[in-house]
Amino acid sequence: MTISKESALRLASNAMDMGAVALRGSLSLEGDGQFTVGDRNLSEWLDRYADQEVIVILAPVDTTPHDQIRQCGVCGRDYVGTECPHCAEARYRLRGE
Repeated sequence: MTISKESALRLASNAMDMGAVALRGSLSLEGDGQFTVGDRNLSEWLDRYADQEVIVILAPVDTTPHDQIRQCGVCGRDYVGTECPHCAEARYRLRGE
């Protein structure tokens, strides 16, 4: 399941604000069997955290353009994009998500 790019970036930003590390980029499998994210070798990055308890979050991002006008099922406002900006802002303000 993909999540919106906005939500993924917010998640990464929140994680970095708390001192975590976040990588962003296309995930690819190199010829030598190593995974990379953007230009960073994922295996080398993970090796730094060997023998430590970690939580890894992999969020495939929905990159389809969402330029249709939609109506929010919660507040009834019209919006363009993946989620209602009014409800997203309220959710962020109230829950800190």
